Amino acid sequence: MQALAERFPGKAVYPGLNTQFIGILESQGVWTEKCAACGNCKLGQLFRICPITRCAKRQLKRPCGGSRGGKCEVSDSTDCAWQLIYERAKSLDKVQVLDSLMPAQDWSDVE
Repeated sequence: MQALAERFPGKAVYPGLNTQFIGILESQGVWTEKCAACGNCKLGQLFRICPITRCAKRQLKRPCGGSRGGKCEVSDSTDCAWQLIYERAKSLDKVQVLDSLMPAQDWSDVE
């Protein structure tokens, strides 16, 4: 789902099922993990960007507040997942959606 959203940024993409495969092909022989297969996927609510895998702190509910210039405070070579979520929401004129409360993630079925 995230791979499709990256290739078609102006289109809405929604999860049909929970993830069964984790890797996304970046280039020949290079795979990137963009999904933790945690179940109860929130990608539809977070504009197809997963903060569980893309945020160093795995911040699911909101950004940590430590990023600078759109980069993660843990690694300044890594884009802040929540900055990416905000930018995609803004490009779709849906920033107000980020103001709604998201229920807590149910981790009970994760091994």
